[in-house]
Amino acid sequence: MKEKIEELPWRSVKIEPGTQKTFDAASHAVFINSQYTLLKEFGEERLHFPEGLMKAMGEMADLETSALVERKKSTLTEQLKAKDAERDKALRYIFGMIRTQLHSPHTAEREAAEELDIKLRNFRYIRHQGYDVESGNIDSMLMDAERLKKEIGTLHLEESFDCLREANKAYERLVKERDAERLANNRPSMRNLRPRADKLYELACQYVQASYLFAQTAEERNKIEELVARLNQRVRNIKTSHRKSASQRRRRGKEDEAAEGA
Repeated sequence: MKEKIEELPWRSVKIEPGTQKTFDAASHAVFINSQYTLLKEFGEERLHFPEGLMKAMGEMADLETSALVERKKSTLTEQLKAKDAERDKALRYIFGMIRTQLHSPHTAEREAAEELDIKLRNFRYIRHQGYDVESGNIDSMLMDAERLKKEIGTLHLEESFDCLREANKAYERLVKERDAERLANNRPSMRNLRPRADKLYELACQYVQASYLFAQTAEERNKIEELVARLNQRVRNIKTSHRKSASQRRRRGKEDEAAEGA
């Protein structure tokens, strides 16, 4: 006879995570604002938040939104986009040429293309990565390319690699200018804001979970359960939206690659 396993009489609640590691800058700003609004509506006293925590969360949510808006408004942003487009164009040409020359009837060109394909294939799709990650990977690719000068010369790609190098340097200079502009305007960067916002949110989540455990009445416990359900639903909704957006970007990238290979 099967032994019946009884449910434990104690329950707890768990808030699903959503952090800077999960979301891009825009999705993270929406996430922090959304969760702050739900917590604010429920009431910091009922959740036993320490003095200043809710206020700090609200200020951080506002700062993230402002930083996002200012980043879009900055003239440097448009220049950064233009330089990134230059980098992407150079990358597309370089890898398109390598792919084409893999089928060259000329042995020297075919062998050069094969060597470049093997040594640089990990960098083939870096233009679909985040801007800062792409910058670092281009630097790594250019370092590897220093050992492949003969093959690059055989495929007449020297000028394309020079264009990529110059565009990447210009992009990195613009990033420094943008950071200096932000500093001059006394605005923290999204890079600095997001981990700070995460720490505040994680602390708030611990208070919510503790308030559930130490609730004095079943009614209050049920209310906190409802709050947690709403917080978790928001996390899932924003994750779904973020995944769809990322999927669309990847699909567009694959379509570009298919067009290049045609």
